Amino acid sequence: MKKRFTFIYWTLALLVTLGVSSCSEENDAYDAYANWPARNADYFMQVAAQARTAIAEAKTTYGDEWESHCEWRMYKSTNKAPMAHGGTTDSICVKIEQRGVGEESPKWSDTVRVHYRGTLMPVQNVYGEKEEKVFSQSYIGELNPAVAVPVKMGVSDAVAGFATALQYMHVGDSWCIYMPAELAYGAKESGTVLPYSTLTFRVNMAAFYKAGTTVP
Repeated sequence: MKKRFTFIYWTLALLVTLGVSSCSEENDAYDAYANWPARNADYFMQVAAQARTAIAEAKTTYGDEWESHCEWRMYKSTNKAPMAHGGTTDSICVKIEQRGVGEESPKWSDTVRVHYRGTLMPVQNVYGEKEEKVFSQSYIGELNPAVAVPVKMGVSDAVAGFATALQYMHVGDSWCIYMPAELAYGAKESGTVLPYSTLTFRVNMAAFYKAGTTVP
């Protein structure tokens, strides 16, 4: 009986060890950032396809009033010539989360105050869950404009995709902005942003100031 118990004990111990070893090997082998450039390019194309579909459906249904019934927008980079032919990555995609009340938008030479959070493309962790890595933000947790302090920046100081979005926003707007690597940091690494990263910015426009005015 004792020999049988000993055999069962060591058999179970071996199975547990093999199981732990297998999990460890799987975890070591898993790389959330493998094939990063291609996956990011594909991710942006998927977002762009979703935006195009929503815009096309709204135009078909509502005609000239489509913008009042659609939360998606696509804006060509203001760094590109308006009439020049370009590809999908010449544009950013925007999903409007809250519409502001202002009528004017900042110009290239203006200064803005915004709340923002920048994240990388969603990746799957070792537990199979999707997560977005924050690489820069002006507030912690959920945005509370009553206590959060908006950061000041010049429109022209932002990366091309961010600068483009700012020039279409109004005070009070909250947008989710998707920009391809070509309109962000491209092949460069910036802090924790890997080269060829598609970026997502959630931005709330608090205020903007014309060039030459004093910014409080």
